[in-house]
Amino acid sequence: MTVMTPKFGQKFGMGASVRRKEDAAFITGKGRYTDDFSPEGTLHLYVLRSPVANARFTVGSLDEARAAPGVHLVLTGADLAHLADLKSGSMQKQPDGTRATTRDIPILCRDRVLYVGDAVACVVADSRAHAQDAAELIDIDYEDEEAVVATASALDEDAPLVWPDAGTNRAFLYHVGDKEKSEAAFAKADRVTRISFINNRLVCNYMEPRAALAEWRGDEDRFVLTTGSQGVHSMQSILSRTFGIGPEKIRVITPDVGG
Repeated sequence: MTVMTPKFGQKFGMGASVRRKEDAAFITGKGRYTDDFSPEGTLHLYVLRSPVANARFTVGSLDEARAAPGVHLVLTGADLAHLADLKSGSMQKQPDGTRATTRDIPILCRDRVLYVGDAVACVVADSRAHAQDAAELIDIDYEDEEAVVATASALDEDAPLVWPDAGTNRAFLYHVGDKEKSEAAFAKADRVTRISFINNRLVCNYMEPRAALAEWRGDEDRFVLTTGSQGVHSMQSILSRTFGIGPEKIRVITPDVGG
């Protein structure tokens, strides 16, 4: 077996022993994840999510949920009008040099949901159980519409559009290589074989994808967010823009993330 050296960009070879300094804490149960931090007085937030993929909706009375045991706060999209929507990441350049337009993402949906799991309301309570129980008291009236559930049919002529004003379900167009040369090569080929691949949907994620602890620390005069992430500085910038406060007022801490 050959072990590649750092000179060639790889530090270890297949089957080689890997020296690591961080594993001792994990294999002895001393890892510190977001869920291991729980300051006194911590409240719990539960997000009520859409059970349908495409619908307009209206929210009924919130009085019963707000009066439920242990509840401190119930919010819908109408309550967050003062907060900025989340910005989508920038698109790759398309073949004609343009960048496809993106849509901002509301923190809580206002009148339409676009996928199963879209956030409609949230409840803050003494415990997760109290918050979840209260969320079940919120009456949401959904007016279901047809939705595309497979990417293979998303560009069909009669496919319902996620964003009707966009005129298409294509997010953007991207290609590599030389289209004319590729077409010429296929045109003169003795035989052309076509095959379709079906890939499972995959995600690279940390072990606590929806765990976050938010605190106001008076002695520091700023908010502190403890959460799994792959970049505390970018998250600080997003929160600063969303809440309209200076980044110096927000500190983001990422402990162990695993995954």
